[in-house]
Amino acid sequence: MKVLSLVNLTKKQREKIESISNIDLQVVSPKQVTPEDLDGVEVLYDWSNTLKDAVVKSETLNWIQVVRAGVDALPLPELNNKGVILTNGSGANAINIVEQTLAYMLMFVRRMNLTARHQDAREWKHDEGYDEVYNKTVMIVGVGHIGTLIAKYAKALGMKTIGVRHSDKPAEYIDEMIPMSELSNRINEVHFVINALPDTDETLGIFNKDLFDAMSKKAYYINIGRGKTTNMDDLVEALNDEAIAGAALDVTTPEPLPSDSPLWDMKNVIITPHDAGASVHYEERAFDIFKRNLKSYVENGEVVENVVNYSLGY
Repeated sequence: MKVLSLVNLTKKQREKIESISNIDLQVVSPKQVTPEDLDGVEVLYDWSNTLKDAVVKSETLNWIQVVRAGVDALPLPELNNKGVILTNGSGANAINIVEQTLAYMLMFVRRMNLTARHQDAREWKHDEGYDEVYNKTVMIVGVGHIGTLIAKYAKALGMKTIGVRHSDKPAEYIDEMIPMSELSNRINEVHFVINALPDTDETLGIFNKDLFDAMSKKAYYINIGRGKTTNMDDLVEALNDEAIAGAALDVTTPEPLPSDSPLWDMKNVIITPHDAGASVHYEERAFDIFKRNLKSYVENGEVVENVVNYSLGY
């Protein structure tokens, strides 16, 4: 079985892959890969747009495992039509994204978003409204690997949790799970709204004026999902009108956020450059997902972890 990795595997990782029987492993840099490298390949580890046409035409490719959680850069309709199995790295970055999400909440309640600005100005200054996350309610919109772990950490801090997803199927650490259809009716009850949604046709611009107006004026909006899920103009309006207390944005649209965006100067806004998913441990966790899936694929002919649903796009 020919396996092509676009990830620069360590010697130890190569040995783990090659220890699985019947594996012919080839490792090529994504910057150097050519369509010819895909010849005879059955399993592709990670993605490069250089291979887009070759992937669609390939008669041997059966499974693609990408490192990141997002798969919107791939030709999903074509892959679906060809019956190619697609798995992602969802969950590999959960710990670091959750820690950054908690940091946003703690910064807001402890007014550290303002303290950082005072430090830059060399000001020893106290602000009003110092608060706690304890006993606050957080609503997590899009409960997957990351959303579940956010809920776990939030519960450890004494918070209440409401989950929102298409199915109202319960999840661990979520006190109450509600369907997306109830989002606008319940969003006014919470202190923090965390957007962990993927980028799909259904989620495009879902956080708009109507939802921001429905939120409590004391609530904070945190987006660690995808930028396109938020109507940026409506968010700016909500912040200017004090319809919400503030926002933390790891993702925006467009990216990078233009230097003339009014969001940069808002004291109640925290902006990070889409770095919540970055961690020195990410590649290791993503590789472990691939290794487990590859072992199952070789032994049983199927993968069981992080299989992408083409109809949903994640």
